[in-house]
Amino acid sequence: MKKILITLTAAALPFAASAEVVLYGQVKSTITSGQVKIKGSEGTEKSATATRINDNTSRIGFKGNEKLSDDLKAIWQVEQRTSILGESNSQRFGNRDSFIGLEGKFGKVRVGNMNNMLNEMDTIDPWLYKTNAMGLGINTRTGVRTTSVRYDSPSFGGFKFNASYAPRDNRNPDDKYKHEQPSKAQYTAGLTYENSGFTTNLAYGHYKGAYTDNNGKVKKVKAAQIAKIESYYDKDNLFVGVGAQYAKGHESANKYLGYFTDDFNTYKGADITADAGKNEAVKVADAAVTVGYTFGNLTPRLTYAHGWAAKGVNSGEKLVDKFDQVVVGANYKFSKRTSMLAHAGYMKLGSKTRLTPTQTGSVEQKAVSLGMVHKF
Repeated sequence: MKKILITLTAAALPFAASAEVVLYGQVKSTITSGQVKIKGSEGTEKSATATRINDNTSRIGFKGNEKLSDDLKAIWQVEQRTSILGESNSQRFGNRDSFIGLEGKFGKVRVGNMNNMLNEMDTIDPWLYKTNAMGLGINTRTGVRTTSVRYDSPSFGGFKFNASYAPRDNRNPDDKYKHEQPSKAQYTAGLTYENSGFTTNLAYGHYKGAYTDNNGKVKKVKAAQIAKIESYYDKDNLFVGVGAQYAKGHESANKYLGYFTDDFNTYKGADITADAGKNEAVKVADAAVTVGYTFGNLTPRLTYAHGWAAKGVNSGEKLVDKFDQVVVGANYKFSKRTSMLAHAGYMKLGSKTRLTPTQTGSVEQKAVSLGMVHKF
């Protein structure tokens, strides 16, 4: 991150203005090679080995502040994806954490396109990846960045809390004047404690309009509920972190299964992520641990994750079996701003996963990757 002085001049204006702005960003890319295997009672379907170059959320941002009084300042930030591959999801300006707000002794209040607390709880996921076998994509899937208002408190003896609200009419823009559709408003609250290298984060998300409850005579549209904890020690070259979450109604069983297939979804001619019997929303829990130690410029790391079976919120039926995952690798720092990462990952769903109406089986995914990061 570095500061630059941007002088804004225009011939059409009778004056010149200047402002100090912080320019920052990251350029991140990997080369990944991986394979997916689906195994059922009628045999095994195996994908080709896919090797691809990825942009891993490269971004550029601008931020600044203005002192308004002794204890109040205006704050702002505009950040966006800048894919080095020219991908379409990097074309919209301000598509990452972007806001305007006020900060003072009371804390800070912001509005904009912002992360909620759940989307910031990824410290135990240090990996650079595009396929979930290579990192904790399952554990971090519940966080969102959306149009919202957010409050962050100052520290009280190491404790800080935050709350965010994504309004109904931003989440349901086509229904803003009628309110005929179920609300999709989102509420999130978080608590952080920091002390001598230890950090613990707690968060709860309440996402309205997430799924339909078919129990009873009248169908009800209900909210997804997510509870998550992340705790880690990061000091004296040692990192040890653990995390766990429970999500109810966040996605259907088909969508959840899709996190493990990496778009290789076909078994014996059937798309296993388009099974009518897995359209039901699920309740599921997962946990993970990551350890690492820095030797000079080299930091080896190991992550293990486990997920319990995903069951239908209404039926209680096991639709997607438990999973286990291991990721191992190392990061090498050439400087404070430039590093390389090599790692390998393996993930396996249990054999009781519903593939089709007549088939159960397992899904395996494995991959290796080499990546590079430059920060400025």
